[in-house]
Amino acid sequence: MSEAKDSGRNNVDGSFLNPNVSRRLFMLGTAAVAAGATLGRWVPTAQAAVGGQLDIMTWEGYTLQNEAADWIKSSGIQVNASIMGSQDDVTAKLMGGGVRLDLSEYSNGYEELYKGLNLLKPIDVSQIPNYNAKDIITRFYDGDMWFWDGQRFGIPWTWGVDTIVYRPEAISAPITSFKDLLRPEFKGRLTFLDNPLTVWPLAARVTGFGDKFPNVTTEELEEIWVRMQPYRDQCRTFASSNGDITSLFVANEIDACFCTWTAATIQTAKQGVKTEYVFPEEGGAVWADAWFIPATSVNTETALAFINQALDPKVQAEMSQSVSSAVVNRKAVQYMDESTRSLFAYDKIDEVLAKSPLKGQPPRESDQFATYDDWLQAWASFRAGF
Repeated sequence: MSEAKDSGRNNVDGSFLNPNVSRRLFMLGTAAVAAGATLGRWVPTAQAAVGGQLDIMTWEGYTLQNEAADWIKSSGIQVNASIMGSQDDVTAKLMGGGVRLDLSEYSNGYEELYKGLNLLKPIDVSQIPNYNAKDIITRFYDGDMWFWDGQRFGIPWTWGVDTIVYRPEAISAPITSFKDLLRPEFKGRLTFLDNPLTVWPLAARVTGFGDKFPNVTTEELEEIWVRMQPYRDQCRTFASSNGDITSLFVANEIDACFCTWTAATIQTAKQGVKTEYVFPEEGGAVWADAWFIPATSVNTETALAFINQALDPKVQAEMSQSVSSAVVNRKAVQYMDESTRSLFAYDKIDEVLAKSPLKGQPPRESDQFATYDDWLQAWASFRAGF
């Protein structure tokens, strides 16, 4: 996830009814020093009990200040929330030095960025009782995206799927594959969301390299975008956000988006435009956000309690409704409103996640595979039409 998420509702097909530091990081670190100077200095103080000031950085709408308001108040917590526009915002703050941050999030794939940087504190799961094997959806319990070097560093707590969203009245036949977006009716009526987190793994899957992603050679990377060129030829424009996707649908400038959040359908409906989403035979792209505790954390006990509260079934249900994301706690499903619950087939959620596996990101440095910077350059060239 590289932006604040919007809301949405779905329509799905029959099978998923309701279903060490890179050059780029080095440059970011330089900017981060300057950023740290503007974000406020802090002096560590002892903090043992739950309560007091909790400095967090998260996506817009994910601060829990509404969904967990009563608990926050009764616990005597003052939540100071900074809103992230991208994961780099968090990294800059962590690397800036001298800036307090008790709690933040990272998206799937970014664990490679933080490994070895000593910027994260290990998490004591015994202090997060809501995070347990019985209640948490299997795919989001343990896993190397959140657990490495024999310790846990992340707690996944919200997720979603990006896939094809389209205008049903504009299609001549059902969409069952990404290849259907190459039909003549979509010429000049297709858009892409500028979101590498989900577009890259789907592009690899559509072009036959899905099983290898994120570890493909530079030659395979080039081949992926050559095979994606027919989709580029269909494209009217590239959207910078989910909000832009909604605007393009409402303005009748597009009939389909190659890959966007399923929740986009709710946003278009609010403006009188019906859109639907479909999980094609190739599947969709799953994203997941995880809480982590930065090394700068002072109020660690409260950060752990906050994570536990974020996994409370009722809080999970309210969060899913407010931002149209999916829950990780199975007990939350019973408390969800019908429209949000219908976004995903929770009764067969393991099947959904098997068809749309959670992927990481390309390596920051490698002598064998195309790096994250290589992918960035290839994606920029694709968008520019080269």
